[in-house]
This record gives sequence, structure tokens and C-alpha cells, in this order.
Amino acid sequence: DVYKRQMVGEILRVAGSAFFSRTGARKITSIEHAITLIGYEHLTHIILQMPFLTLAKKDYKSLDLDGFLKHSILCGVIGKDISSASLIGNPNEVYIASITHDVGMIIIYRFFHEEWEAIVSLVNEKGISRLDAEREIFSFDHGALGAMLLDIWDIPKSITDGVRHHHCPELADENRENAICVYLSNILSKEVIFNCGSDSFVSFMLSNKSFVEKINQFRIPLSSKEEIELFNMLYSSMKRLGNIYSGSYDD
Repeated sequence: DVYKRQMVGEILRVAGSAFFSRTGARKITSIEHAITLIGYEHLTHIILQMPFLTLAKKDYKSLDLDGFLKHSILCGVIGKDISSASLIGNPNEVYIASITHDVGMIIIYRFFHEEWEAIVSLVNEKGISRLDAEREIFSFDHGALGAMLLDIWDIPKSITDGVRHHHCPELADENRENAICVYLSNILSKEVIFNCGSDSFVSFMLSNKSFVEKINQFRIPLSSKEEIELFNMLYSSMKRLGNIYSGSYDD
């Protein structure tokens, strides 16, 4: 697989660089070892720069690539905040799984264009959800497809399970907490108020109070201290990203 070779080669190159290996000659024993050295944020950047992601054809009008990337990055930020504040899952694993959760959609778009258009037609003509349309066409959804790709690339299962089950975390036999956080990040990224720069923290918290109810479905209810910590993280993140994101994205 040419893409796997490119990605693995880049991971090993970065991990073996003088920046990550002060001796300049540190031996990298495996892809897992390399990921440990470069960190999850660098791994995310490498994945998102893969050619089939960045060179999507511009003549197709049925994919908002800019919106896709913005939604993915926003999910990563929110997922990591939720995981850190609620102590559900591993924040770093949740971060990269949340960012890459919709990678299967790009696979369909780039390599199964007829099926992509059939899915769009089902959504528009029958009024069914995109997820149900994908399952009708493929017998599986973009979460399963994206996880297959990441499995082929030897991405750790703790990450790929979050991608695989980001619409149905209850089906995860392993790494369920990571899948729960990715599921929540996907939902809450579509509800959060981005342009909160002029809002007070209290206004932001009250406007997004439903977040707590959704999180509490999967764990012992957040304490008042944990709620404040969660909203502090989200508020800071949204202030940083509020000038970047606009509109909506639906997967």
C-alpha cells in the first residue's frame, strides 16, 4: 500500500530525526515506538497531510473539504477537553481519534465516487440519515471504513476503536471510553457556540449546559468542580478557535 509506506516512512523519519533523538542515532524499533516518540499531535499532522486527504478533487461539489477539516480539528479539541475534564478515556488517544473520526468519508469520496453520489441521492430523495445511507450502500459506515484504513496503517487499536465506534460507542468491546469521548466530541462540536469571545464565561456555560447531561449518560455525574473545569477548558478552546470556525458541518 503506497499510502501506508508513505505514512509509516514519514513517522519513522520524524521519530528518528535529531529533534526527537538528541544523539542523532537513536534506534526506532517499531511503529508503536515511533508514535510514542513523536507524540499524538505530530501523528495527527502526518495523517492529515496524506495525499489522498489533501488532494481531494475540487470539481466535486458534494464535499465541503474546508468544513470537513474544520470539523475534524474542532472535534479533536473538544474530545481532548472532555476526556481531560471528565476522566473518560485517554486524552491523547481521544484527540487523534476525534480528529480522524471521519477519515472514512474521504475514502468514499476519493475512491468510491459513484457510491458517494448514491449516498447523497438517498439522503436527498429518501430523507434518511447519511449514516443509514452509507449502511444501505456498503453494509457498513464511514467509521468502520476509516478504522480499517488506520488498522492497515498500524495505528494503535486504542485510537482506531474510537474511530470505528464514534456513532455507536456502546458496541465497542474494547477502548469504550475513548469511543464515548469521540462520540461526544462529534455531537457537541455541532452544538457548541463558537463565537464566544464577547460572552462571559457564565453565559457560555449556561448556553452549553446540555453538554453535562450528555456526558453524564456515560459516567457518574460530574461534580460541580469537574463541570467548572470542563467549561473552563471548552471556553478557552472556543475563544482560540472562534475566529476560525463558522457555519456547520454534518457527517
